[in-house]
Amino acid sequence: MNVRIAVTLFCAAMLAACVTPAQRAEQRNIAQINTQLGVNYAREGQYDRAIEKLQAAVRARSDYAPAHSALAVIYQSRRDTEAAEKEYRRALALDGSDPTVKNNFGVFLCERGKNDEARAYFMDVVKDVHYPAPQEAWTNAGICVKKKNPQLAEHDFREALKIQPDYRDALAQMALLSFEQQDFLRTRAFLQRYDLKASATPELLGVAARTEYALGNHEGAKEFARRVVQEFPASKEAELFADWQP
Repeated sequence: MNVRIAVTLFCAAMLAACVTPAQRAEQRNIAQINTQLGVNYAREGQYDRAIEKLQAAVRARSDYAPAHSALAVIYQSRRDTEAAEKEYRRALALDGSDPTVKNNFGVFLCERGKNDEARAYFMDVVKDVHYPAPQEAWTNAGICVKKKNPQLAEHDFREALKIQPDYRDALAQMALLSFEQQDFLRTRAFLQRYDLKASATPELLGVAARTEYALGNHEGAKEFARRVVQEFPASKEAELFADWQP
């Protein structure tokens, strides 16, 4: 190392050491304010402004984990997967105790086929007594392994329903899984618990129509098909059921 570089590094170290507790507190305050502004802009769909504020937060405090996790979510929504993964991992390196970040990162990894790593994060979340909605993480875990391991997926969905028996996402997933297994009576039971009258998706209405047809209830099948076309006219299911005659 030459003298000039050594002096430069020494000065940088001295500058860092000279930051007072009051200055560090001010830096954290700036990071917090800019992070909240960034999150607010993101909620309004103003992603460029959100990124600007979050990057300002990181400049103020590079170790402020919430700014990195917020950036990760925005980059993920913009399909910038490389940047999103970098920010998720940075956030967790700074604060590995945040279950919300773990759950979000698990979803991110699952979407990219990294199922084993994703499940490990979901399992960390469900063990965290401070996480307010473990049924969400159990359901995410089940969705992530459903194609590869339907039995494990069913276990996860049932764990979610133990926590919240009326949790609609888990009920929907159990209905879809039962339908794929051609267990139509069980499909009907889970759809009834889901309550398609209160809320529905085109996919679930389509499954309900096919389930009732398979069980010999043609009038019920027609009614669900009619609802698909009427309530979700722009869906692919509506196109499939437009001229369907069970």
